[in-house]
Amino acid sequence: MMFKKFFDDLNVSKNDFFYLFILTIFSILITYALINFNLVLGIYCSDVFIYLSNSLVFAGYESSILYLYLSPVICILTAILFKLGFLSEAALYLITGIFCIFANLGIYVLLKNKFSSLLSLCGAFLFGSFSLTLLWWANGTLDVPAVALSIWAIIFTILAVDKDSKYYMIAIPFFVLAVFTRYTALFLLPLILLYYLSKHDFFTNLDLLIGDGKEFSRKLKSYIKSEEFRNILKACAIAFVLVVLFSATILAYGSNLSFLTQSSTFASGSKGEVIDNAYTTDTFFYLHDFPNFLYSDYVSFDNVIPVLNGSNPMSFFLIGLFAIGILYFGYKLINAKKKEESKYKYHVGILFIVLLAISILCFKINSLITITIILIDLVILFSFFRKIGIDRELYSTDMLMLAWLLVYFIFFTFLNIKVNRYIITVFPAFIYFVIYALNEILDLSRKLEFFEFKKQNILKVIPIILILFCIFSAFTFTSTVNYNEDFNKNKVIADYLTEYDSDYMSKDVAVFHQRSYNWFLKKYTIPITDDQLDYLESSNITYYISDDNFNLSNYTIIYQKEGLYLYERIN
Repeated sequence: MMFKKFFDDLNVSKNDFFYLFILTIFSILITYALINFNLVLGIYCSDVFIYLSNSLVFAGYESSILYLYLSPVICILTAILFKLGFLSEAALYLITGIFCIFANLGIYVLLKNKFSSLLSLCGAFLFGSFSLTLLWWANGTLDVPAVALSIWAIIFTILAVDKDSKYYMIAIPFFVLAVFTRYTALFLLPLILLYYLSKHDFFTNLDLLIGDGKEFSRKLKSYIKSEEFRNILKACAIAFVLVVLFSATILAYGSNLSFLTQSSTFASGSKGEVIDNAYTTDTFFYLHDFPNFLYSDYVSFDNVIPVLNGSNPMSFFLIGLFAIGILYFGYKLINAKKKEESKYKYHVGILFIVLLAISILCFKINSLITITIILIDLVILFSFFRKIGIDRELYSTDMLMLAWLLVYFIFFTFLNIKVNRYIITVFPAFIYFVIYALNEILDLSRKLEFFEFKKQNILKVIPIILILFCIFSAFTFTSTVNYNEDFNKNKVIADYLTEYDSDYMSKDVAVFHQRSYNWFLKKYTIPITDDQLDYLESSNITYYISDDNFNLSNYTIIYQKEGLYLYERIN
């Protein structure tokens, strides 16, 4: 009975399990194919080496603890596989791949809250076939896993507000897990608060506080005694325990909670360090490259940075649908049936436009100010729609998705550190409005006499064609990846050393790239740069791995591989 209520709240019926089965099989096959592909390709994102090294630490191995301040959830789960003897980068690929499957299922459930099973399936297949998603799918990076947890946090937030407040006890812990998977998931908090305020009129209560303190106090006491408030407190208690556990784990290893300092840095208006390899002043990077992120012609590598080149016509078709979805949502709101007309509608309209203009002007100063003003703007709209009696079902979820899109797009656009995978986080909201437009177009088509004969079956062809296109694109994606760089050469050098000297673990090894060799050698390595060769010569370091051919008096080259050199001490 409990499970029946749960699935009823999710709007998932017995018929949906067939669609979920198809989606699960597709997701598993894609994950399996991409894990194998990434094992052959090698690790090109240096952050993956950090997660692998951190997983070693959590599994009890010696390694660098320099980076343990990074999000620990994926590393802790990977460490479990390491402890079981599965000591390979494939373990991290598997863990992140499972979260990718979880993300696909989440997209389906999120869309099923409002759309048909077939359209929800179409949306999930879109997410699982976008070039940018597949480029970072099951390869050890945290972006898709964080999106997966974010999707489910939003799903349970919607259920908590609309169905049963007990779901807060799932939504808030999912939010915490998302944050400790990737710290930018902190932006989910204002989105959760925004959806809460779509039901609880903030401005009416504020008026009551100012105008009638006794009535406000009575109302507040009544709310404190409510089941919703108790469930929110329970959810916060669970979240607090999780935060303490994760924070204590990080601090116990002598690291720090860097996301707190990062948050204060961003709040002060910082756009990122110029020395970062991903630094660019191209404000519109995500905007003009967005079609490539959906379906690109091919993927190339600029050194180790993957670049999506060219865009398929399907990309522009989906962007067109997205634009239609946004415009039609606005049109429906303007023409929505109202229980009463408000004499303040023009005042609200002017206030909305003024705040929107201020938020745009503030963008160059600080993205967090822009985001805050936009969210306040949306809270004002929620309050106004509630006051004139527009049904919440017409706008609450739609505005939440719009806020999701704007919050993350604005934040990442403001930063001068731009990496294509960061924008994956807006895909769920983008897909939502694509499916929204498709749903409205199909509904409109059903009303046309031209489609009277067998119109139901004819209209189903459109999402089915999209699904077939997604399947083809997903399974041919790896053929579009072109690379000349050998991403496995660091591993080859490390493997040679382990075979050359079985006792290397007891000796000091210096390297030019600490992240990768901490993992490949399964030990702490000493970072040595080109300007520290005098120190190297005078040290007792036994081996040195470099990307340059130096004339060292105390060392000789014993192995080389494509511009990498392994030196052994001779004096």
